[in-house]
Amino acid sequence: MLTNFDLNILQTCSSTNDVAIKNAKKGLPEGTSYLSYSQTKGRGRNNNQWESMKGNLFLSTIFRPTLSKDKWQQLSLIIGLSILETLIKLGVDKNIIELKWPNDVLVEKSKISGVLLESFDDFIVAGIGLNILKKPKNEIKWKTTKLYDHINKDFSLKYIASVILKIIFKNYAIWEDKGFNFFKKKINNIIYNINNKIVIKLNSQFNDINGVFLGLGDNGSLKIKVDNEFLEYYSVDSFSFPDEEL
Repeated sequence: MLTNFDLNILQTCSSTNDVAIKNAKKGLPEGTSYLSYSQTKGRGRNNNQWESMKGNLFLSTIFRPTLSKDKWQQLSLIIGLSILETLIKLGVDKNIIELKWPNDVLVEKSKISGVLLESFDDFIVAGIGLNILKKPKNEIKWKTTKLYDHINKDFSLKYIASVILKIIFKNYAIWEDKGFNFFKKKINNIIYNINNKIVIKLNSQFNDINGVFLGLGDNGSLKIKVDNEFLEYYSVDSFSFPDEEL
């Protein structure tokens, strides 16, 4: 069943995820969404600060999945794919957009968007940051880019948020009905650095794992080949591609 989304506009907040979590705990339904024009305490994965520059998009939405909780982490890839499809709809060349496991969207190898999932007993809040007008100044790990480097049209933040939510909830309904495998081939066609060397760090292991990145496994895992062995990881401490040019 397709969820109807309810988009609420805020002038400012600490973070749209904070607002969505607070209201989800009060019982607000799936699809309740918040777009804020500014954030004072935006955050990314692993408690990294998200530089919230005015003119960019800060959006959060509530999900109450019926699939088992061990599958909920797949949503970051479904949402990343939905952002990528939104960028194509807004006019970005589809040949220069990629998805970086588990949740970043890249345009010309530069980060344009990230997704933060925060899970609770009976709901998930997904926060989306998308560079529209400005790109962060303090990002040192990644080259960054913004939407208006790649298109010649202007769109309101409310319009962009509505398009993202429409595509997300279409894909979400398919995910709930058909599962992740429906998307696997599509995502592996646009996944960043597939078939390249990868180095994985795990908290539980002293030595790095060196292999070849094979894309996504059946349930959205990071699939790699080490010598003649195939391994899959759902979470890693960090990973890098030794041959990439930063």
